[in-house]
Amino acid sequence: MQTGKKLTKGREFCHKNNIIKHHGKELSLSNGYCERVVDLNRNYQSTCSLKNSDGNEFATASERMDFSFIGINLPTSDAVTEYEINGIRASLSEDTRFDTEFVRVTITVTEKVQQVTFVRSYLIFSELPVLGVENSIHCKVTPNITWNYRMGIDAKRQYPVENTESCVDCFQLARSVAVVKAVEFRGRTDYNNELVIEHKPVRGAVNGNILFCENYDSGIFILQEAPPSSERRDFESHDFRIDNDDHLFSCGWGIDQRELNPEETFVSYRHIIGFYAKGEEQLELKRYLKRRFPINPAKDHTVMVNPWGVGKFPQLVNEKFLQAEIAAAADLGATHYQIDDGWQSGKSLGEIILNNRYVTPEFWTISEQQLPHGFEKLHAAARQNGIELALWVAPSCNQEYRDWQIMADILFEFYQKYQIRIFKIDAVLIQTKRAENNLRALVQNLRERSQGDIIFNFDTTNGIRPGYFMFLEYGNIFLENRYVYGAGLGYHPEDTLRSLWQLGQYMRLQSLQIEIPSHDDINQDFYAERGNIQPYHYPAEYWAAIALFANPLLWLAPSRISQKLMHQYRTIIDIHLQYRDAIFAGDIFPIGQEPNGSALTGFISHNPTADSGFILLFREMNGQKSLHCDIPQLSRRPYRFNKIYESYTTFFQQNDGVRCYIRMERLGSFCLLEYH
Repeated sequence: MQTGKKLTKGREFCHKNNIIKHHGKELSLSNGYCERVVDLNRNYQSTCSLKNSDGNEFATASERMDFSFIGINLPTSDAVTEYEINGIRASLSEDTRFDTEFVRVTITVTEKVQQVTFVRSYLIFSELPVLGVENSIHCKVTPNITWNYRMGIDAKRQYPVENTESCVDCFQLARSVAVVKAVEFRGRTDYNNELVIEHKPVRGAVNGNILFCENYDSGIFILQEAPPSSERRDFESHDFRIDNDDHLFSCGWGIDQRELNPEETFVSYRHIIGFYAKGEEQLELKRYLKRRFPINPAKDHTVMVNPWGVGKFPQLVNEKFLQAEIAAAADLGATHYQIDDGWQSGKSLGEIILNNRYVTPEFWTISEQQLPHGFEKLHAAARQNGIELALWVAPSCNQEYRDWQIMADILFEFYQKYQIRIFKIDAVLIQTKRAENNLRALVQNLRERSQGDIIFNFDTTNGIRPGYFMFLEYGNIFLENRYVYGAGLGYHPEDTLRSLWQLGQYMRLQSLQIEIPSHDDINQDFYAERGNIQPYHYPAEYWAAIALFANPLLWLAPSRISQKLMHQYRTIIDIHLQYRDAIFAGDIFPIGQEPNGSALTGFISHNPTADSGFILLFREMNGQKSLHCDIPQLSRRPYRFNKIYESYTTFFQQNDGVRCYIRMERLGSFCLLEYH
């Protein structure tokens, strides 16, 4: 194995199928599936070729530098600059505990006039049609741009648009390549039911975490491993830009230019280019995400009870109640019981968010009034019932997480004393790069100290959060707060199914926690006022089945639900646990119609190695009875289908290869099939 090799002219670096060549004034980065060629002739990097293994070209030669930072003069600007390449090195990624293996090629570029040092990193992934980039900047001057929020960029000075954005990656699209769509994601699910928005740009600026470009038979996606568009700190009002010369700019370093200082080096978000055959963009995206954010099935999957959904959990917290809860969680089939806000001496999250209280370590001691024996009796009850304890916490967002080391020690003590290894992280406000780095230091410290045993549920309901493609190496996503008793947006199975179906096109459902509230607690007046169909028209088993291909989150107090509901939910949870490993081993995709209250819809989990999998179908309350749909994951060979569970009669037939006929006899019904 070669590491840390300096790449002078004429030298190569090889690892597995990764080949990096520095010949003449060109640098070639290849892994057998795709290749990027970078021109170094001008003392900075500019892409001159980007192609797949079939030789399909996605970029044409350009004189533009492959990256930029807002207010730093570019070599192509009118300002005097002295750019110089100071070294090229190649090394194998050293730590793959929370990432996949890749070769990192770094090019150090300095600009003497502004005293700026850039380090441009190209990431070449083994056995994946994927290339990535990251940038860092160390700067001794203030970026050359004047603005404020009232007037925007100084109207009296005419800046080139490239000087007013921080671009992580740039190349000029080949003539045969067209931009197909950008996909924007929304967090803050306390306020949003529209979590995925597709834009179809031709020119100009657009928002999104993912951009798709295609020619006649193949394509590329650009994935920004960054927060959702509306939760970013960058100055520019867009994430991607395509100019009139077909230069594609992938923006978003995650760094406000006012944060730069001579004492620190700042690192951008990772931007990824993935290659795919036309029609396989979702498959290749998910293959990358599977490798990028590895999941340990033995530790990371959960059927979690979180009682916050009952609506008055802080008033209920005491040892007797929680002991009864843990026993009831076991009866429900759950694997984990998560104690939410109310266990700590600091009283509540409102002290931090509403009162802006400066938090000291005493805030996170266990309340002697609520729990005089700490977590000892609860830990004993959990062991007795075969349940793992989990815990809600809200690190100091109003301090930029500067006390992260103290918080890490507190949580690690809980891990050592009570085997609490799953922590829900709430109230996240990543308002600065320093806050982001400190929060990352907190979760990474605990992951490393526990040798990967500790994981986190990242709440994405409010605030300024990591979102759907960031921090997933440390845990999964708590998606929504949805209540049935009459608060917030309110839970409705149609909304949850639609969110899951939309997100399932672009991310792995294995990384999501999906709520199952109490079917007993529906406030009919609340839904009548909103004009919704009453959610009780869908049976309780239907509610639970929506989470079958994700991590079920029982958003209720199990000791307070009826025995009937206990049995209904337990039936579905048992099925989930029986087949979970096999379902999660596959690639999960949405099928059928997009849920809208009138759809026949569902998901497929397809294991390409075994050429087998599972199909989950739903007929909504106003849905049509039958549907012909293409399921491209199926090959053209005939399969044998076995019904694992159906709430009412379902007919499923493979007619012509990938085309299937589905008939569901009853409104508000569902069916789980296995095929091989």
